[in-house]
Amino acid sequence: MLHTESFRAMDTDVGVIIAADSRPVAEFLSLRVLFEQQEERFSRFRPGSLLSRLNRGEVVEDEMFAAACHLAIEGHEFTAGLYNPMVLRALVAAGYGGTFADVSGGAPVRQVVPDPRDCLQVEGNRVKLCGGGLDLGGIVKGWTVDLGLGLMEREYSDVFINAGGDLRCAGAEPGVDGWLVAIDSPLEGMPDPWEGAVRGAVATSTTAKRRWQTSNGGLAHHLIDPRSGLPAESPFVQVTAWAAEAWRAEVWAKAVLIGGEAAAGLARAQGHRVVAVGADGSVRDW
Repeated sequence: MLHTESFRAMDTDVGVIIAADSRPVAEFLSLRVLFEQQEERFSRFRPGSLLSRLNRGEVVEDEMFAAACHLAIEGHEFTAGLYNPMVLRALVAAGYGGTFADVSGGAPVRQVVPDPRDCLQVEGNRVKLCGGGLDLGGIVKGWTVDLGLGLMEREYSDVFINAGGDLRCAGAEPGVDGWLVAIDSPLEGMPDPWEGAVRGAVATSTTAKRRWQTSNGGLAHHLIDPRSGLPAESPFVQVTAWAAEAWRAEVWAKAVLIGGEAAAGLARAQGHRVVAVGADGSVRDW
Protein backbone atom coordinates (compact mmCIF):
# COMPACT_ATOMS: atom_id res chain seq x y z
CA MET A 1 0.00 0.00 0.00
CA LEU A 2 1.24 3.50 -0.86
CA HIS A 3 1.08 6.12 1.89
CA THR A 4 1.50 9.82 1.14
CA GLU A 5 2.42 12.89 3.16
CA SER A 6 2.80 16.53 2.14
CA PHE A 7 3.95 19.67 3.92
CA ARG A 8 5.47 23.08 3.30
CA ALA A 9 9.16 23.69 4.00
CA MET A 10 11.99 25.78 2.56
CA ASP A 11 9.41 27.96 0.75
CA THR A 12 8.32 24.97 -1.34
CA ASP A 13 5.95 22.00 -1.29
CA VAL A 14 7.34 18.66 -0.13
CA GLY A 15 5.64 15.38 -1.05
CA VAL A 16 6.53 11.89 0.20
CA ILE A 17 5.30 8.44 -0.85
CA ILE A 18 6.23 5.26 1.02
CA ALA A 19 5.13 1.72 0.26
CA ALA A 20 4.28 0.09 3.60
CA ASP A 21 1.73 -2.20 5.23
CA SER A 22 0.66 0.56 7.64
CA ARG A 23 1.06 4.32 7.69
CA PRO A 24 4.70 5.21 8.63
CA VAL A 25 3.80 8.01 11.02
CA ALA A 26 7.20 8.17 12.73
CA GLU A 27 9.09 8.36 9.44
CA PHE A 28 6.86 11.12 8.08
CA LEU A 29 7.39 13.08 11.29
CA SER A 30 11.16 12.59 11.19
CA LEU A 31 11.23 13.95 7.64
CA ARG A 32 9.34 17.08 8.69
CA VAL A 33 11.81 17.56 11.54
CA LEU A 34 14.76 17.12 9.18
CA PHE A 35 13.48 19.81 6.80
CA GLU A 36 12.81 22.18 9.70
CA GLN A 37 16.31 21.64 11.11
CA GLN A 38 17.86 22.30 7.72
CA GLU A 39 15.79 25.43 7.23
CA GLU A 40 16.86 26.65 10.66
CA ARG A 41 20.49 26.22 9.61
CA PHE A 42 20.41 27.43 6.03
CA SER A 43 17.51 29.86 5.46
CA ARG A 44 18.67 33.31 4.41
CA PHE A 45 15.23 34.57 5.44
CA ARG A 46 15.70 33.71 9.14
CA PRO A 47 17.91 36.24 10.96
CA GLY A 48 19.03 33.62 13.49
CA SER A 49 19.97 30.90 10.99
CA LEU A 50 23.57 29.77 10.75
CA LEU A 51 23.68 31.09 7.19
CA SER A 52 22.50 34.56 8.27
CA ARG A 53 25.01 34.59 11.09
CA LEU A 54 27.81 33.62 8.72
CA ASN A 55 26.83 36.37 6.29
CA ARG A 56 26.94 38.85 9.18
CA GLY A 57 30.56 37.93 9.82
CA GLU A 58 30.27 35.30 12.55
CA VAL A 59 32.28 32.09 12.49
CA VAL A 60 29.90 29.11 12.35
CA GLU A 61 30.79 25.76 13.85
CA ASP A 62 28.41 23.01 12.73
CA GLU A 63 29.07 19.66 11.06
CA MET A 64 26.10 19.86 8.66
CA PHE A 65 26.88 23.43 7.68
CA ALA A 66 30.49 22.55 6.90
CA ALA A 67 29.33 19.56 4.85
CA ALA A 68 27.00 21.76 2.78
CA CYS A 69 29.85 24.18 2.07
CA HIS A 70 31.98 21.30 0.81
CA LEU A 71 29.15 20.22 -1.52
CA ALA A 72 28.77 23.78 -2.82
CA ILE A 73 32.46 24.06 -3.60
CA GLU A 74 32.38 20.67 -5.33
CA GLY A 75 29.38 21.77 -7.43
CA HIS A 76 31.22 24.94 -8.40
CA GLU A 77 34.16 22.86 -9.58
CA PHE A 78 32.36 20.19 -11.60
CA THR A 79 30.19 22.77 -13.41
CA ALA A 80 33.25 24.88 -14.30
CA GLY A 81 31.94 27.74 -12.18
CA LEU A 82 28.41 27.93 -13.62
CA TYR A 83 27.05 26.99 -10.23
CA ASN A 84 28.24 29.50 -7.66
CA PRO A 85 26.80 29.83 -4.13
CA MET A 86 28.25 33.34 -3.72
CA VAL A 87 25.36 35.06 -5.54
CA LEU A 88 23.54 36.46 -2.52
CA ARG A 89 24.48 40.10 -3.12
CA ALA A 90 23.42 39.84 -6.76
CA LEU A 91 20.09 38.28 -5.75
CA VAL A 92 19.43 41.07 -3.26
CA ALA A 93 20.36 43.73 -5.82
CA ALA A 94 17.91 42.16 -8.27
CA GLY A 95 15.14 42.43 -5.65
CA TYR A 96 15.13 38.94 -4.14
CA GLY A 97 16.05 40.00 -0.62
CA GLY A 98 13.11 38.37 1.17
CA THR A 99 10.90 35.35 0.56
CA PHE A 100 9.45 35.22 -2.92
CA ALA A 101 6.06 36.38 -1.71
CA ASP A 102 7.71 39.66 -0.70
CA VAL A 103 9.84 40.18 -3.82
CA SER A 104 9.39 43.52 -5.58
CA GLY A 105 11.51 46.14 -7.28
CA GLY A 106 15.25 45.74 -7.34
CA ALA A 107 17.76 46.94 -9.89
CA PRO A 108 19.98 44.16 -11.26
CA VAL A 109 23.52 45.43 -11.78
CA ARG A 110 26.55 43.79 -13.35
CA GLN A 111 28.91 42.75 -10.58
CA VAL A 112 31.69 40.33 -9.74
CA VAL A 113 30.55 37.10 -8.09
CA PRO A 114 33.59 35.77 -6.21
CA ASP A 115 34.94 32.24 -6.32
CA PRO A 116 33.66 30.29 -3.28
CA ARG A 117 37.08 28.69 -2.88
CA ASP A 118 38.44 32.16 -2.12
CA CYS A 119 35.61 33.10 0.25
CA LEU A 120 34.80 30.02 2.29
CA GLN A 121 37.30 28.80 4.86
CA VAL A 122 36.23 25.37 6.08
CA GLU A 123 38.38 23.78 8.76
CA GLY A 124 36.77 20.71 10.30
CA ASN A 125 33.32 21.90 11.41
CA ARG A 126 34.29 25.60 11.45
CA VAL A 127 33.25 27.84 8.58
CA LYS A 128 34.33 31.44 8.05
CA LEU A 129 33.26 33.75 5.23
CA CYS A 130 36.06 35.95 3.94
CA GLY A 131 34.10 37.90 1.34
CA GLY A 132 30.87 38.09 -0.65
CA GLY A 133 27.49 36.73 0.38
CA LEU A 134 26.57 33.04 0.56
CA ASP A 135 23.26 31.48 -0.55
CA LEU A 136 22.88 27.70 -0.19
CA GLY A 137 19.13 27.45 -0.70
CA GLY A 138 18.89 25.32 -3.83
CA ILE A 139 21.69 22.89 -3.15
CA VAL A 140 20.54 22.37 0.45
CA LYS A 141 17.00 21.60 -0.71
CA GLY A 142 18.33 18.82 -2.95
CA TRP A 143 20.70 17.60 -0.27
CA THR A 144 17.88 17.46 2.29
CA VAL A 145 15.91 15.25 -0.10
CA ASP A 146 18.96 12.94 -0.20
CA LEU A 147 19.23 12.93 3.58
CA GLY A 148 15.51 12.29 3.91
CA LEU A 149 15.66 9.33 1.58
CA GLY A 150 18.47 7.91 3.69
CA LEU A 151 16.27 8.21 6.78
CA MET A 152 13.30 6.51 5.12
CA GLU A 153 15.39 3.69 3.65
CA ARG A 154 16.33 2.51 7.13
CA GLU A 155 12.86 0.96 7.38
CA TYR A 156 11.37 0.97 3.87
CA SER A 157 12.74 -0.01 0.47
CA ASP A 158 10.22 1.81 -1.76
CA VAL A 159 10.33 5.56 -1.14
CA PHE A 160 9.74 8.71 -3.23
CA ILE A 161 10.47 12.29 -2.08
CA ASN A 162 9.82 15.44 -4.09
CA ALA A 163 10.69 18.91 -2.78
CA GLY A 164 9.64 21.53 -5.31
CA GLY A 165 10.95 19.60 -8.32
CA ASP A 166 14.00 18.12 -6.60
CA LEU A 167 13.15 14.45 -6.28
CA ARG A 168 14.85 11.22 -5.36
CA CYS A 169 13.50 7.74 -5.11
CA ALA A 170 14.44 4.24 -4.04
CA GLY A 171 12.87 0.99 -5.11
CA ALA A 172 9.72 1.22 -7.21
CA GLU A 173 5.99 1.72 -7.11
CA PRO A 174 3.81 -1.36 -7.76
CA GLY A 175 3.95 -2.66 -11.32
CA VAL A 176 6.61 -0.16 -12.46
CA ASP A 177 10.36 -0.40 -12.95
CA GLY A 178 10.94 2.70 -10.85
CA TRP A 179 8.59 5.60 -10.06
CA LEU A 180 6.44 7.21 -12.74
CA VAL A 181 7.18 10.92 -13.13
CA ALA A 182 5.88 13.58 -15.51
CA ILE A 183 7.89 16.79 -15.89
CA ASP A 184 5.42 19.65 -16.32
CA SER A 185 5.93 22.13 -19.12
CA PRO A 186 6.64 25.68 -17.89
CA LEU A 187 4.58 27.02 -20.80
CA GLU A 188 0.81 27.09 -20.63
CA GLY A 189 -0.91 24.74 -23.04
CA MET A 190 2.26 22.87 -24.03
CA PRO A 191 2.69 19.11 -23.55
CA ASP A 192 4.92 17.73 -20.83
CA PRO A 193 8.53 17.65 -22.10
CA TRP A 194 9.21 14.25 -20.51
CA GLU A 195 7.54 11.44 -18.64
CA GLY A 196 8.65 7.97 -17.66
CA ALA A 197 10.00 5.78 -14.89
CA VAL A 198 12.69 7.26 -12.66
CA ARG A 199 15.32 5.71 -10.43
CA GLY A 200 17.79 7.83 -8.52
CA ALA A 201 17.37 11.62 -8.60
CA VAL A 202 15.91 14.24 -10.94
CA ALA A 203 15.81 18.01 -10.47
CA THR A 204 14.07 20.70 -12.48
CA SER A 205 14.85 24.41 -12.54
CA THR A 206 12.91 27.09 -14.37
CA THR A 207 12.91 30.84 -14.91
CA ALA A 208 9.20 30.84 -15.77
CA LYS A 209 7.89 30.92 -12.19
CA ARG A 210 10.01 33.05 -9.87
CA ARG A 211 9.97 36.23 -11.92
CA TRP A 212 9.17 39.80 -10.93
CA GLN A 213 9.17 43.34 -12.25
CA THR A 214 12.16 45.44 -11.27
CA SER A 215 12.08 49.08 -10.25
CA ASN A 216 13.01 50.16 -13.79
CA GLY A 217 10.16 48.18 -15.35
CA GLY A 218 12.22 45.23 -16.52
CA LEU A 219 11.86 41.58 -15.55
CA ALA A 220 14.19 39.64 -13.28
CA HIS A 221 14.33 36.05 -12.07
CA HIS A 222 16.13 34.13 -9.34
CA LEU A 223 18.85 32.40 -11.38
CA ILE A 224 21.95 34.57 -11.35
CA ASP A 225 24.68 34.09 -13.95
CA PRO A 226 27.88 34.22 -11.87
CA ARG A 227 29.80 35.44 -14.91
CA SER A 228 27.85 38.72 -14.90
CA GLY A 229 26.02 38.95 -11.58
CA LEU A 230 22.79 39.45 -13.54
CA PRO A 231 19.74 37.21 -13.99
CA ALA A 232 20.80 34.64 -16.57
CA GLU A 233 19.93 35.14 -20.23
CA SER A 234 19.34 31.59 -21.38
CA PRO A 235 17.95 29.92 -24.50
CA PHE A 236 16.01 27.68 -22.10
CA VAL A 237 13.13 28.44 -19.75
CA GLN A 238 13.37 25.11 -17.97
CA VAL A 239 15.99 22.41 -17.49
CA THR A 240 15.70 18.96 -15.93
CA ALA A 241 18.79 16.97 -14.98
CA TRP A 242 19.28 13.37 -13.86
CA ALA A 243 21.89 12.22 -11.31
CA ALA A 244 22.42 9.67 -8.56
CA GLU A 245 21.84 12.34 -5.89
CA ALA A 246 19.29 15.14 -5.77
CA TRP A 247 21.80 17.83 -4.77
CA ARG A 248 23.92 16.99 -7.80
CA ALA A 249 20.91 16.99 -10.13
CA GLU A 250 19.84 20.35 -8.66
CA VAL A 251 23.25 21.88 -9.35
CA TRP A 252 23.30 20.62 -12.93
CA ALA A 253 19.76 21.83 -13.68
CA LYS A 254 20.71 25.35 -12.63
CA ALA A 255 24.10 25.24 -14.36
CA VAL A 256 22.58 24.22 -17.71
CA LEU A 257 19.82 26.81 -17.40
CA ILE A 258 22.53 29.41 -16.91
CA GLY A 259 25.10 28.08 -19.37
CA GLY A 260 22.90 26.85 -22.21
CA GLU A 261 23.95 24.22 -24.73
CA ALA A 262 27.63 24.28 -23.80
CA ALA A 263 26.73 23.47 -20.19
CA ALA A 264 24.39 20.71 -21.34
CA GLY A 265 27.29 19.20 -23.25
CA LEU A 266 29.45 19.37 -20.14
CA ALA A 267 26.76 17.65 -18.09
CA ARG A 268 26.36 14.94 -20.69
CA ALA A 269 30.11 14.40 -20.81
CA GLN A 270 29.98 13.72 -17.06
CA GLY A 271 27.22 11.13 -17.52
CA HIS A 272 24.09 13.18 -16.78
CA ARG A 273 20.94 13.25 -18.86
CA VAL A 274 19.47 16.70 -19.49
CA VAL A 275 16.11 17.75 -20.94
CA ALA A 276 15.64 21.44 -21.71
CA VAL A 277 12.62 23.46 -22.84
CA GLY A 278 13.11 26.51 -25.06
CA ALA A 279 11.07 29.70 -24.95
CA ASP A 280 9.16 28.48 -28.01
CA GLY A 281 8.28 25.18 -26.35
CA SER A 282 10.88 23.15 -28.22
CA VAL A 283 12.44 20.29 -26.24
CA ARG A 284 16.10 19.23 -26.33
CA ASP A 285 17.18 15.90 -24.84
CA TRP A 286 20.83 15.14 -24.20
